[in-house]
Amino acid sequence: MRRWGHTDDPLLMAVGILSAKWILRIMSVLTQGPARFSGSRAAIPAVSANILTARLRDLEEAGIICKEMLPPPANCQVYALTDLGEAARPVLVAIEQWASCFADAEYRRGQAVKDSGAASHSRSAS
Repeated sequence: MRRWGHTDDPLLMAVGILSAKWILRIMSVLTQGPARFSGSRAAIPAVSANILTARLRDLEEAGIICKEMLPPPANCQVYALTDLGEAARPVLVAIEQWASCFADAEYRRGQAVKDSGAASHSRSAS
């Protein structure tokens, strides 16, 4: 947790962890169940392999995820949420719901601006 700074304020520490780019997206992917690196990468195509590796390490260092080895025949390494990571599930769900509402509101606001611009343009052309 060294990377997240030293603070006595748990809220600031949590914000420091969760606000790093791609962290919420990675955690969201892992709420669906353990995932291999390649599965996480496929689920988040915009993140580079280097950044994904760094963020997975950050989450592991913070105790939010862990690496597990699957037994043969799979015999591969997967990332999974720890109990601490699972405890964040309701927070992730709430953020995703809020983000959806926010995106809808932004879209409606953009449409209203676009519509009002078109209306004023048509009035000035008359």
